[in-house]
Amino acid sequence: MWNIWPFGRKSEPSEQRSMTIDEFLAMAGIPNTGSGEYVSAGTAESLPAVMNAVSVISEAVATMPCYLYRVRNDNGREAREWLSNHPVDFLLNEQPNDCQTPYQFKRTMMRHCLLNGNAYAVIQWGRDGQPQSLHPYAPGAVVPERIGQHKYKYTITEPFTGAVRTYLQEEILHLRYSTDDGFLGRSPITTCREALGLGLAQQRHGASIMKDGMMAAGVVTTAEWLDSVKGKQALDALERYKGARNAGKTPILEGGMDYKQLGMSNQDAEWLASRRFTIEDIARMFNVSPIFLQEYSNSTYSNFSEASRAFLTMTMRPWLANFEQQIKSALLVASPVPGTRYQVEFDSADLLRATPTERYATYERGIKNGIMNPNEAREREGMPPREGGDEFSQAWKQEVKISKDGKEGDA
Repeated sequence: MWNIWPFGRKSEPSEQRSMTIDEFLAMAGIPNTGSGEYVSAGTAESLPAVMNAVSVISEAVATMPCYLYRVRNDNGREAREWLSNHPVDFLLNEQPNDCQTPYQFKRTMMRHCLLNGNAYAVIQWGRDGQPQSLHPYAPGAVVPERIGQHKYKYTITEPFTGAVRTYLQEEILHLRYSTDDGFLGRSPITTCREALGLGLAQQRHGASIMKDGMMAAGVVTTAEWLDSVKGKQALDALERYKGARNAGKTPILEGGMDYKQLGMSNQDAEWLASRRFTIEDIARMFNVSPIFLQEYSNSTYSNFSEASRAFLTMTMRPWLANFEQQIKSALLVASPVPGTRYQVEFDSADLLRATPTERYATYERGIKNGIMNPNEAREREGMPPREGGDEFSQAWKQEVKISKDGKEGDA
């Protein structure tokens, strides 16, 4: 059909959001630290220690399966049932959306939260009242706003089309880091920007030295002035001792020449020490041991094992609890059955997976004490069950009594 009406309909103007102070400083090229460096999520990640810390934490969370349980009271004991067919469990372990795996989704959310203090994913709800998909968005594309008492909205700009859409808080999975107002999170990048600015300045200083500084290993001195002929002869003589193939050869110097090796200056040594201290500062920022940032100067095998346990309890456990509770709050409604509730839990058993010798010794003690049966141990090792393996040992019930005459007897 031909449109003969000469006046076109005005399109809706796209929403324009105001820039934050950090975005304005970045556009104007104004540093936001005392060291003269501009610190943001992008520039901070150019520090290898920051990139490694973010990768260690986000990848550890992403590798853990996240299960949904129904918890009820069973005569004073907690009874849990894994809801493997629930839509939330499917999203967390099978397919959160049509373009990401569960690993990629959890890693993206954790990375956004670590670098920006906030991570956002749009929840698509089905007609049955259950979530159908989770689509993460970059924090820079989301503008969260408080619209009332405990009421929020999120304005999201699509990265490819530029379309702007507003979502209510029930439609957003909002993962927060530490927060001042209970709504917006603050990242370690923002809180400790001065320490990161110092690290960026040190990195820039080292690059400038490599580009413009003189990095000679030694100098050749002589009491005589070398003209062009003698200078060329001296250079030709030194060429015979350059390169890895000639390493270890004893140079023969003529004409009163003397070779002096140049050592590391005190300033260079202090610069290297300050670089190491920056790594330790970044480890403190993200609450991880320097061992996990590949800083092994003070590490041994024993403290590495202890650091692995501390990584789970001190670093990962708070993050996992935060993620679990936010998932439960955003994706689940209260159970209609009285005395029954839902529980979201990351399985962190593989994070402290012991050696085969240690695992089999643990299984042996558990089976002898009736805590587990052989088939449960085989299941943990990825082996099929065997006949009779579901029986629990009764050895823990046996008691030995000693009579007055010193003879032993079974109770």
